Amino acid sequence: MKRKVFTIVSVLLFMTAMVFAEGSSEATYPTKDIEVIVNAESGGGTDTINRKLISIIEKQHDGITLYVTNNGATEANGPYQVMTAKPTGYRIGTMTYGSVVGSVYFNLIPQYDLSKLNIFAMLTQESDSVIVREDSPYKSFQDLIDAAKANPGKIKIGGANAGSRTSLVMAQLESVFGIDINEVQYVGAATQKEALLNGEVDAIITSLGDLSALISSKQARGLVEFSQIQNKAYPDVPTIASLGYPDIQCASFILMCAPSDTPKEVIETLKSYYKEASESKEFQDWIVSIGVTPVWKSGEELSEYIKSVQDNAFALLDGMVAKGLLKR
Repeated sequence: MKRKVFTIVSVLLFMTAMVFAEGSSEATYPTKDIEVIVNAESGGGTDTINRKLISIIEKQHDGITLYVTNNGATEANGPYQVMTAKPTGYRIGTMTYGSVVGSVYFNLIPQYDLSKLNIFAMLTQESDSVIVREDSPYKSFQDLIDAAKANPGKIKIGGANAGSRTSLVMAQLESVFGIDINEVQYVGAATQKEALLNGEVDAIITSLGDLSALISSKQARGLVEFSQIQNKAYPDVPTIASLGYPDIQCASFILMCAPSDTPKEVIETLKSYYKEASESKEFQDWIVSIGVTPVWKSGEELSEYIKSVQDNAFALLDGMVAKGLLKR
């Protein structure tokens, strides 16, 4: 009888120890490296900003390691990898404009569903610009517009995929200025950059931050930024509003996401890592220096922002489809 009681007590103690061990494991997240899937090619602005934040997080939290896996085939691929990951917090990812607009509107991946994600933070917002090589004959935005008017369909401007934010802004430019642009599509800012340097295109539309290295080394320059607020890092690049066209807007952003069923405690830990890093003086000084605006949004505020972006973009896309400019 004593032996049976002793055995039962031993089992209970063992089970209690296991429960505490499991609770301790959750409380000490992370216990291994965290993979961050960046939905962009290596070397572009999205990739560079994420790697900067990761380096700060690792300095702020000794023993924490995050590593980047680039998947920039489309802006849907990276988030889809996160959607289908185990909700443990060890595979998270980034999202950009195309991840919440074109990827949804065009149903690029049939199983792509934003409800499968917990989009827990917005880190940056940056307006796009028209950028040319330093030796380009176009010294101003008006020069480029005049050339496009004089040579319909001849001026090549590199952008992202059909229906992307750059595609939408090119459609706006054609409508507002009565021009015909030869739109060349590329995957990621890195490939756009190469196309510009190689002379494949006359200009590209991307953010000044994406090409900050080329601009600072005098290999490229901006003609206009599709913004209403002057970029302090690039005072020589006029805003589209200052040229008299405030309604032409084009901006991207970086969001962070995890699988929707990820435990709340894990999401809060990840959120705290990124908030602390994004608000650090090191990041704030650096991000402004490359012409990108640091923005922190989360929770309901972020959900409302994403909905407003989708509503505006989907209306424009519906109009382009109705005119036969796009196929859905």
